[in-house]
Amino acid sequence: MVLETLFKAANYTVLPFWVLLIAAPRWSWTRRLVHGPVVLLLLAPIYGYMLLGYAPPPEGTELRTLYGLMIAFTAPHLVMAGWIHYLIFDLFVGAWEVRDAERRGISHGWVIPCLIATLMAGPLGLLLYVIVRFFKTQVLEYDETGYQ
Repeated sequence: MVLETLFKAANYTVLPFWVLLIAAPRWSWTRRLVHGPVVLLLLAPIYGYMLLGYAPPPEGTELRTLYGLMIAFTAPHLVMAGWIHYLIFDLFVGAWEVRDAERRGISHGWVIPCLIATLMAGPLGLLLYVIVRFFKTQVLEYDETGYQ
């Protein structure tokens, strides 16, 4: 029951940060909260405890083989650690997408679907952003040359 509560709390912890990235990416508080260490300070201690202090890994855990990793993920506390890992890194990627798009002059409207995809399916959202970035920056460079 404790792990289920932590799971829900971790999920609810990151959602306001995603809303800020989507709805108010240039707001000063978004920059302070999302691009700062807040999420890391909130979730990394729980991650560390789940990974290193909650309970020993199951016998046969081996992180260099698929089978050994599958054994590790039979332990709910290690699945929880893995989930927090995803939550932290996906948000980091989403924040990077917003900063990168702003630096490159890409309209935030193009970034929003990428952020939603990154939230739901991390690497696919990043891939979508990289594709959007490629086409939007190529178009911007093309437009600036006057060859339209």
